[in-house]
Amino acid sequence: MLHPDETVDIDNVIPIVVGAHLRAELGDRRRGYYLGEAMVQWMEQHEITGPPWPLVCADLWYLNDTELRTRPTICIGQPDVNAATAAMSPKLETILLADDAYRILGDAEYIDLKYCLWGIDDKHTNQCLEQFIKTVLPNFLGSIFGVSVEK
Repeated sequence: MLHPDETVDIDNVIPIVVGAHLRAELGDRRRGYYLGEAMVQWMEQHEITGPPWPLVCADLWYLNDTELRTRPTICIGQPDVNAATAAMSPKLETILLADDAYRILGDAEYIDLKYCLWGIDDKHTNQCLEQFIKTVLPNFLGSIFGVSVEK
């Protein structure tokens, strides 16, 4: 597991990127930690001891670290509060769109492993995250760890 007193090896992290915007700090950071916990639970269920491990970080840190941007990544938050979402989302396809509620963008083939998700408000972003955990996360993590996931 990652520890704050140890040097972080970029190869051992799965960035969960949230905005440095104050609105993002209020909602998306807690969602990032929630997602990280869901990832660790999935790893434990599949008896995976890691690495890599989920690591919540700010968009500014992520965008300014070339090596970090090569890692499988999940961005949480609307493009107006998460600069990484704004930079990444135009290059991604829509995986799930709930009109007037939320969207999940990313790599439907689970090869590039870059994803962005957000809702129109706090409530819908929570729903979006739950849908991502249920439908996308198992295949995302399965691709990283070489675990076949039944559909």
